[in-house]
Amino acid sequence: MLMAEMTFEEVKVHLNHNRQLIVPVGTCEQHGPHLPLNNDILCAEILANKLSEKTGALVAPTINYGVNLPCDKFLADTTTISEITLRETVLSITSWWREQGFSQFFLLTYHGDPFHIKALSYLCKDIRLLEPYEIEYADILEKQATIKHACEAETSLALFLYPEKVRRERITESDIPFAVFEDYLFHKKTIPPARYTGNLGFPSAATAEKGEIIFERMMEKLLHDVSIPFEQHNGCR
Repeated sequence: MLMAEMTFEEVKVHLNHNRQLIVPVGTCEQHGPHLPLNNDILCAEILANKLSEKTGALVAPTINYGVNLPCDKFLADTTTISEITLRETVLSITSWWREQGFSQFFLLTYHGDPFHIKALSYLCKDIRLLEPYEIEYADILEKQATIKHACEAETSLALFLYPEKVRRERITESDIPFAVFEDYLFHKKTIPPARYTGNLGFPSAATAEKGEIIFERMMEKLLHDVSIPFEQHNGCR
């Protein structure tokens, strides 16, 4: 159920039986030559909508910007906001919703930049971060053991969720070992590495069948995570 398509009176009625709110958090980040800029937005929204169907929680309008790698500045569509800006945005919008009656907030993001995740973590006692991509991949994928970026895993999920937007003919592969890419991931290096085409891993091995398994496993994780009682830490950051 999308809050954006409801009136304030309808939301007020809904609050009588469910006070949870799912907030999709995307990012404006390139995904190589074959996946669209809004990949992380699309995935977060689809997962949020499915979670809403299972739980009855409303889905808030998506936050479309997040924290991205400095080395992606040189690719034509990516942009970023700061960690502080993202954190303060979440705290600001949830403060009004809290006064209106919402009591539990789930930030659902499909973007794993460490500073993006830090900005969304441990914000308030009634706010929980959901990271659906933190699942086991080794038994699903052929050429990777974990998720990377616009890789076999992400491209498989895209082929399952929105195949019409995947440019399969544009797929390139220039995998970079984690030991080499780690400094870029943690924003210590800002100039793109040699032969970097925006994606990592092996997207040519992606299939929609793998994507369906990944999606089902992500939903299992989300349903488990929303069922855990909220931590009782004090106040907001």
